[in-house]
Amino acid sequence: MKKHIFLAPLIIILFLSYQSSAQGRAASPAQITIEYAEKLVKEAIISAKEANANVAVSIIDANGDLVYFHRMDGAMSMAVTSAQGKARAAILFGQSTKSVADAVKDNKAISSTLNPSGAGSFAITIQQGGLPIVKDGKIIGGIGIGGSSPTNDELFAKAALEKTK
Repeated sequence: MKKHIFLAPLIIILFLSYQSSAQGRAASPAQITIEYAEKLVKEAIISAKEANANVAVSIIDANGDLVYFHRMDGAMSMAVTSAQGKARAAILFGQSTKSVADAVKDNKAISSTLNPSGAGSFAITIQQGGLPIVKDGKIIGGIGIGGSSPTNDELFAKAALEKTK
């Protein structure tokens, strides 16, 4: 319990400090097209349907701005904020949200370059199901899925990224 009490404020402080420093600079233009975001969502939903799951899928750009969102019929309401928070955590930490969650759970240091967004303060969700979207070695956005098991959420996100390469 003591470990989590220490890590939670640390993560919040890091996030807020990077948010405030990011607000002073001009945001880079979004690099994810609506067409690409729509393809990612379509593939994630196909994977979710195959697993008989109802999820929410969020695609954000490198600024943390929502590009495309879809909530399947029957998806829990908390899946909406979970999906968006996972996508934003993936761009902030530059790695899967599972990697970050595992490090926090095991009280291990997170080896990551934080990628602050310029979009102001948003909630992040450090739970499996968020992945960065990488193009030419650069993080251009994130995909977050919520509403199924965390393991399934990540599998659906991975499938979407693989099928749209």
